[in-house]
Amino acid sequence: MKKIIIPISTLFVTGLAYAQTTPSTTENYVYSKTYLSDPALSTPKTSETVQYFDGLGRPKQVVNIKASPLGRDVVTHIEYDGFGRQVKDFLPVPQSGTQNGAIVPGPLTNATQPGIYGSEKIYAEKVLENSPLDRILEQKQVGNDWINKPVKFGYDA
Repeated sequence: MKKIIIPISTLFVTGLAYAQTTPSTTENYVYSKTYLSDPALSTPKTSETVQYFDGLGRPKQVVNIKASPLGRDVVTHIEYDGFGRQVKDFLPVPQSGTQNGAIVPGPLTNATQPGIYGSEKIYAEKVLENSPLDRILEQKQVGNDWINKPVKFGYDA
C-alpha cells in the first residue's frame, strides 16, 4: 500500500507546485512557447510569452517570461484612452524578479530605476484627430530629447 501512496502523493504535490507557477486564472490570456533549440535536448532553449487581454478582447499586458539577461520577466504595458485608442506605446520594462508569467499589477514602477530607464520618457505618444477617422496629427518618440520635437502630419482631404 505504501508503494502506491508515495508515487501518487508525489504526483499530487508536483501538480500543486506547477499550478502555483502558471499564469493567472482570473485573467484572459494566451500562453505561447517557442523552442529556440531542439526540444529533444535535456534543457532546450525556449522563449515563453503570456499575453493578457481585457474584457473587450484588447491586449493589456505582454509578459516575456525570464527574457532579461538576469532571468527576470520583461513586461510590456498597453494602455488605452477614453475612446479605446492606443495613443501611448510603452517600452518593455524588466521586472525585479520573475513571476513565471503571472500578470504584473504595476508593471511601470520598476522603470524609474537608474539601471533601467531612470528619468527618461518610456513611451511614444500620438495625438489623434478628433474625428471617427482617428488620423494621426502628431507623434512624439521615446525619450526626453524628443519631447519638443514631434513629427507633424497634414491631410489635404
